[in-house]
Amino acid sequence: MNLTKIYRFIPIAFIYLSLSFSLKAAETVEISGSPDDLNLKLVALLNQLDPNYYSDDKTKGFVYRYKHTWKNPYDFDIYIGKVGKNSPDSVLRIESTKVGQERMWKQIFEQELLRNPPKEDAVALSKKYNIISQGLNLISPIASVGYNSWKSPLYTSRDTLLSSAIYFLADLVLVGGAYYYAQEKLPNKNIWENMMNEKGPGNVWNSPDSIGIFAALAITRGIRAFDAWEDTSAHNKTAQYSWTFRF
Repeated sequence: MNLTKIYRFIPIAFIYLSLSFSLKAAETVEISGSPDDLNLKLVALLNQLDPNYYSDDKTKGFVYRYKHTWKNPYDFDIYIGKVGKNSPDSVLRIESTKVGQERMWKQIFEQELLRNPPKEDAVALSKKYNIISQGLNLISPIASVGYNSWKSPLYTSRDTLLSSAIYFLADLVLVGGAYYYAQEKLPNKNIWENMMNEKGPGNVWNSPDSIGIFAALAITRGIRAFDAWEDTSAHNKTAQYSWTFRF
């Protein structure tokens, strides 16, 4: 495998993924009533799901803003403001690093705050198991992403593709680099050993630096272990309620 050729494409791939994430969209929901009234309802709902969030004073022109903490398995940045200067109605703006979570929150607010009836093709959520996600993560972080994204409003197809691509590239860079380094550190046979056709130093796993390959594997799996816990926990917290979702 020519790692040099592969690595030439890695910066391009990372730039593409970075641009994909930077093009952050948002979901909005218009709700009757003042921002203060809406704020009371939103706080009650957020406390019901997970109390680990905080109010941010940097509202960017909105009246209220709430963000998750690292202890909260959800990923959200929610704003409350007025629809217009002279309008009596309010607007909720939902931002997240995942498009799926933005859409999930919008569907929750439509059902919980607007009391909209569920869509015909919307379905209830089934429980997911962290032990399965973590077990798949040991094989490959991509397999864990696939399990957590399957029939879950937390992910869209785009979210699944981007998350999988990032873990794939991270494994390629870290594990591939560690493998290449260990291979280069293998001792070479001298002229006499070549003439006598003596056995060489062995494969890369005999290298004293092969431990770096396992360390590289552990990095991506360690990161995914936390992400998998977040995905499973957020999905199951949402599944406790009677909400239904369109994927």
